[in-house]
Amino acid sequence: MLEVWIKDVKTALGPLLDPSNLIGALFYAVIIFSLGALASWLLGVLIHRWEKQFRRLFSGVEETVWRFILHLKSLIVFLVALVVYASLIPGLKGILTTLAAGAGLTAVIIGFAAKSTVSNLISGLALAIFRPIRIGDTVTIENEYGIIEDITIRHTVLRSWENKRIVIPNEKLDNTTIVNYSLNDPRMLLRLEFGVSYDTDIDLARRVILDEVMKCPHRLEGTQALSEPKVRVVEHADSAIKLRAYMWTANVDETWYGRFWLLEQVKKRFDKENIEIPFPYRTVVYKNELPPARREEKDQLDSLPGSDPAAQSEKALMVLPQPEATPENKKSRKSGFMKMWGFLKGKKAKTASPKASNEQPPGSKEQENK
Repeated sequence: MLEVWIKDVKTALGPLLDPSNLIGALFYAVIIFSLGALASWLLGVLIHRWEKQFRRLFSGVEETVWRFILHLKSLIVFLVALVVYASLIPGLKGILTTLAAGAGLTAVIIGFAAKSTVSNLISGLALAIFRPIRIGDTVTIENEYGIIEDITIRHTVLRSWENKRIVIPNEKLDNTTIVNYSLNDPRMLLRLEFGVSYDTDIDLARRVILDEVMKCPHRLEGTQALSEPKVRVVEHADSAIKLRAYMWTANVDETWYGRFWLLEQVKKRFDKENIEIPFPYRTVVYKNELPPARREEKDQLDSLPGSDPAAQSEKALMVLPQPEATPENKKSRKSGFMKMWGFLKGKKAKTASPKASNEQPPGSKEQENK
């Protein structure tokens, strides 16, 4: 009876259990990859449950490597599932054998087809091994400041100050310059410049700045700081004397906080001590207030070699100031204009007189003959 039931089941499930047809291939794919996903999930649960024991056993493993291994285990499980599936399907078994025989050519083809993906995988492995950045490090990557939140097989997640998540491919990280503020020694030197006017007592300004630096709550004290705070004169600028304050802080965040604190407190102390912070002035000179050009300058313009009179006159006009528009000047200009108009009118009348003399009224010839 049991044998008959088993035979009936095999007959009914024959198409599903036969990997040579399409239905059987799809059935095996669903079963194998579902088992792979289940195995990956169970492995992740076990790793998280025994995380403390694993960390105690492998105490030298950093968080970055640990996260990378967790991301890598899923990839390994699915690769194993893919190989098992290909070995069970007759059509894929021949392809798998061919790929294994030509492994070198297969690697080249896969490398060209998935160049970006393979590069990211290799770069992610290099980041996990050499650890130029680690999870939790404060870094600047291409003018983006933030904290490394995660390093996966393909990309790295950076959390910026604005709480934005910036996803950067690992290949790009492998080819760019990274400023890591947390690597080895997180302590940082704060350098902040202040400008004072030239008539300021430098010693007084130095004492005021140094006093505020010593009061700063973000300063490293005692042996933690690599050197004591100090203030130096660093530059004689165009309108100010530059004083630079040096102060050690615990990390880059404390450096920013210390910078903001000092800018506010030093400005308040400068106001109390009547120390001027200079700023540029602008003087506006009107054209009518310019003095007249000297005779020597006009003679030099006239004596320029190779210049025609028109150019010399233009240069002279550029140098010599124009007279002011006074009522007397306006009256003289009007009288000159009237004289010119009278001259042109008289010239026109004189030109038209010969023509008028040649014209005679009717009957003039008869009177002449008489």
